[in-house]
Amino acid sequence: MPIVFVHGVNNRAGDEYRDNEVGRNEFLREIVAPALGLTPATLAIENPYWGGDAAQFPWGMAALPDAEESYEKFGAGGDVEAFGRTIELVAKAPPLPGGLVARARADLADAVDLLYGATLAGTTTKDEANAVALSYLRAVAYVAGHPDLSWLDQATDTNFADLLDYHVRQEAGQEALGGVGGVLDQLKEGLSRLVHAIPDAGTELLNRMARKKLNATVTRFTGDAFVYLTRRGAPGQEGAIVKKVVASLEKADAARTAQDSKLVVIAHSFGGEIVYDILTRFRPGLQVDCLVTVGSQVGLFEELKLYLASDANIPAHYPDGRVPRPANLKRWLNVFDLNDVLSYRVTPIFDGAEDFAYDTGYSTLQAHGGYFLRPSFYVRLAARLQA
Repeated sequence: MPIVFVHGVNNRAGDEYRDNEVGRNEFLREIVAPALGLTPATLAIENPYWGGDAAQFPWGMAALPDAEESYEKFGAGGDVEAFGRTIELVAKAPPLPGGLVARARADLADAVDLLYGATLAGTTTKDEANAVALSYLRAVAYVAGHPDLSWLDQATDTNFADLLDYHVRQEAGQEALGGVGGVLDQLKEGLSRLVHAIPDAGTELLNRMARKKLNATVTRFTGDAFVYLTRRGAPGQEGAIVKKVVASLEKADAARTAQDSKLVVIAHSFGGEIVYDILTRFRPGLQVDCLVTVGSQVGLFEELKLYLASDANIPAHYPDGRVPRPANLKRWLNVFDLNDVLSYRVTPIFDGAEDFAYDTGYSTLQAHGGYFLRPSFYVRLAARLQA
């Protein structure tokens, strides 16, 4: 089952992109592959990188208002003059209630998932990510099979990883989670990352910084989309982004074997739009067994009729009619999070597609990139692919 993962907007080469790819690959190998009867080591995964051909900002997004400087200077002799009277531009958000342990007492499985997600984000090598994936499976088995969780009464946001390690080991008679690849130390780092990720959600400065980050994300999303749409080319004259994704798709297609003949494409965010264009116009002869669009805008772009294959006359009657699923696509799963403002449904627009809601547990700012940092996402992906 060769898998092609097509990333979305706002991805640029660097440590964060590399670490995310490493962690995602190992969770696909250790969680998804075995569930489908495949050997993790033999799973072929392609990750075409097209961010280098996307939007460039010569002025470094200088058009964005500066969240730390300009807002304080409105009407106070700063670099931006107030249009009228000075107003409070950013409302203060209430502090986040509780912490990880409070969440664990309500839903331990969800807290474990969050902890391993934060741990996965800190992995930098294949071996580290592999060890975290295997450790996650052991922790999940413990949570599912052990109803006595009274130890949570003594848990704090400081010792939660240690206690989880101890009780998993006691219950299953296995070595400590840290026994393979130093996972316990990684879990402690992940726990610290979780606990200190938002030190004070009620501060005005943090809200301004969050707004700046969100604005930058939306700006790069818009830029990447515009660059793709204007430079994607036409069949036989493909642009650079299309060429790179097509090359990976064709490589994965060639990697099929008689025993492992399924081709799965996972497309995050704008990657879904790119793959849809490829399947409908650039490579309509390429057979894909399952397309999984995640946090994508494929439905929105068809409503706007922005694809090469878009036809203003199809469907003939809105809103009852729907566009047929691409003929070369056997199954289409679309995953969205209501907190992710950049994710959209597809079933009202396309016939033969399936929508699935998934709660990443992240805020509006973090949800769009949070799917692949939640280990439970891979478990549920495996279950859907088994179907």
